[in-house]
Amino acid sequence: MSVPSAPPDEGESIIRSPDLPFVSSIVGGLFAGRAVVVSGMVLPGFASDRKKFDIDLCCGLLIDGDHMDNKALHFNPRFEAKAGWFSGPADDKLVINSFVSGQWGAEERFDNPFKEGEPFQIRLLVLEKYFKISAGGKHVCDYPHRVPVETIRTISIKGNIRVDYVEFQPPEEGAPTE
Repeated sequence: MSVPSAPPDEGESIIRSPDLPFVSSIVGGLFAGRAVVVSGMVLPGFASDRKKFDIDLCCGLLIDGDHMDNKALHFNPRFEAKAGWFSGPADDKLVINSFVSGQWGAEERFDNPFKEGEPFQIRLLVLEKYFKISAGGKHVCDYPHRVPVETIRTISIKGNIRVDYVEFQPPEEGAPTE
């Protein structure tokens, strides 16, 4: 997977080397044309609970527990290999979902473009009707909005990764937003 060799220029829209778990409000909110970029490295995981990571775009600060706020986008690469004859199936997919009004929606599963021990760059581009998701500059999927984008207030990142930076990019001039 191709990853830029240098992070973007300094600015208030960039958060460098955050500790995980990481939670931050999204200054200026999200809207069509704006993108969230997360760059880092997938760390090797030895315990089963360390074989995944999450990037969540949330509609409030209650990001876990029984009464958590809506999650507009739950981005969850998994690295669980089949352990043996009697274990369950491997779970090595990229799972994307939303949590709305106290219920998880239908999972959407894709081939996982990430590898343990390798760097990555994820771009979550907000368009009017969906997120355009890419990894390493390659399109991964489009994910339709299940909650209004303007309600997204928070980003949460946790799991078995090192994050080099999180960037909130402004819309590119002349770029389509649909």
